[in-house]
Amino acid sequence: MRTLLIITMLIATCEISFSQFENTEIGARAIGLNGAFTSQSDNSLAIFYNPSGLGQVKYREVSVFYCPSPFGISEISTAALTYAEPLKFGTIGIGVKTYGFELYRETSISLSFGNDFRGKIFYGFNANFYNLKIQNYNSASSFGADVGAMAYITDFLKWGFFAKNFTGTKIGESKEKLAQVYRTGFTAQPRNDLNFVLEVEKDVRYPLSFRGGMEYFINDYVNIRAGVGTEPTSFSGGIAINYNIFQLDYAIYNYRDLGITNQGSITVNFGGNSARKLAREQLKNAFK
Repeated sequence: MRTLLIITMLIATCEISFSQFENTEIGARAIGLNGAFTSQSDNSLAIFYNPSGLGQVKYREVSVFYCPSPFGISEISTAALTYAEPLKFGTIGIGVKTYGFELYRETSISLSFGNDFRGKIFYGFNANFYNLKIQNYNSASSFGADVGAMAYITDFLKWGFFAKNFTGTKIGESKEKLAQVYRTGFTAQPRNDLNFVLEVEKDVRYPLSFRGGMEYFINDYVNIRAGVGTEPTSFSGGIAINYNIFQLDYAIYNYRDLGITNQGSITVNFGGNSARKLAREQLKNAFK
């Protein structure tokens, strides 16, 4: 009965809602910061938050994210895989995301590129493929694009901007518009081991929301983070365990109406500790 109710709600959503492919957060590190990752985006997850951030990635990286039962509902499970490969002309990436279960499935594939200009200004874009499949209701596909930018303003302040689906992509015979979201914000780094992040988000359908987060690097092996958001009110926290080329991230997220859920991701960065140290020092290195 519970599954039948969820299926009915999902099908109704596809027929009457304003959009599909909602702007869900991906990756336990970003979730621990309550999604305030637009001006950070210094790993392969930049594909989902700000593709210009790929220009900061100097080592090959793979990240896997899986949330099997958000808020205790297995039918809205989410999984994602990202890959970043630095090249001479910039960094290319691919991100695959899936949401739902066997009767309702949203899948997106993003081909990404990010680069920098003199190490201070970054730019990037995503070319996206979307596929929506509902059992016994056929499937539909569409294409869209995202753009992002980032810049070092001072030796302790970085700005970022991301336009998700700025093309206004639609899907299906009913031409339902996919989620269109704009984000901008700042990262302040008073010390190499401490980041403060603040950003504002505008989904074209909803009120303006604010997100903030803090990340503290205890040592080369452990760092902690916390975040808060509005519209809707939410709180988050997390921890990362780093060892050699591996990083294990865990996040806990408290949503006002649905309660608490847990998230996890695993990242393999072939630069190991050197890559993590570089990511923390880039803000100040840009002005040397």
